Amino acid sequence: MKTLRNDRPRVRVAGIVIQKNSILLIQHIKNEKKYWLVPGGGVDWGESLEEALIREYKEETNLDIEVKDFLFFSETISPDKNKHVINLYFLVKIKNDSETMKIGNETNLSDLKYVSKEEIQNIKLYPNIKEQLMKILNNEKMTPYLGLLWDN
Repeated sequence: MKTLRNDRPRVRVAGIVIQKNSILLIQHIKNEKKYWLVPGGGVDWGESLEEALIREYKEETNLDIEVKDFLFFSETISPDKNKHVINLYFLVKIKNDSETMKIGNETNLSDLKYVSKEEIQNIKLYPNIKEQLMKILNNEKMTPYLGLLWDN
C-alpha cells in the first residue's frame, strides 16, 4: 500500500449562505488555475466543526456567521492517493447584515461574491456540488452523502 502524505483524511467544513437566490462562493488560484469553493476550511485538532467554520468564514470573508443546519457531505480522494478530504457542508446565516464582506488575506484567494443559479452552471467549482447547490436554491430534497467526488 502506498504511504499517504498524512495519516488521516483532512476534514473541511464549508458554510452555505443564501442571499437573493444566490450562494456566496470564494475563488482560489492554485498553480495558475482558478476555481470556486464554498467558503470554509480545515478543522484544527481539538476544534469543533462549528468553531472551525466560524473561524474559517471570518478569515476568508470577514463575516461573522451562525451555523444552522448540517446539509450534506462528500469525499475527495486524489487519483495518486496523496489527498483525502472529507467535506462537510452546513447552512449558515450572517449574524449582522450590515457587516462588510471582504476577501481574506491568503494569497491564493482571488474573488468573493454571490453567485446566481445561472452563474453556478458555468463556473469551475470544487468539489463539483453544483447539483446540490441548485437543489438548495430550488428547495428540493438532497441526498446527505454525495459519495466520492474528484475533478481535475
